[in-house]
Amino acid sequence: MFISEVFAADAASNASSVGASFANFIPLILIVVVFYFFIIRPHHKRLKELRKMIDQVKRGDTVTTSGGIIGTVNKVDEANAQFIVEIAPKVEIKVLKSAISEVLNKEAQVKPIEKGKIEKDDKKNKNQPDKSKKGQDNKNKSA
Repeated sequence: MFISEVFAADAASNASSVGASFANFIPLILIVVVFYFFIIRPHHKRLKELRKMIDQVKRGDTVTTSGGIIGTVNKVDEANAQFIVEIAPKVEIKVLKSAISEVLNKEAQVKPIEKGKIEKDDKKNKNQPDKSKKGQDNKNKSA
């Protein structure tokens, strides 16, 4: 009589333990889903865009290597998956396609230079009116 009650209790506890063990995996599953959508998927998207950008590189484009070298592409060697990049006048290096980290637009290079010139011009213009005001103040005090 006691043995059948024990077996019945075991059967009931096994059914509830299966549900409890599944409930323990829910946080783990949620963590995997969050990692996929916030880390893995955007990383694959960036890699895909980089590959597309590298495939479209042509002669005359300015590129940045993974080592931080900036240069202009002089030749594209599709057979060996390499670029011949000019980093200074008459200085060329061979760079693997996989070592290209960024393709710079010609417009993007011009904008920072122009911005720097504009900022310098603004500083000069700000200083000139201040000096003229100080000069007027001195004239008014002496008069």
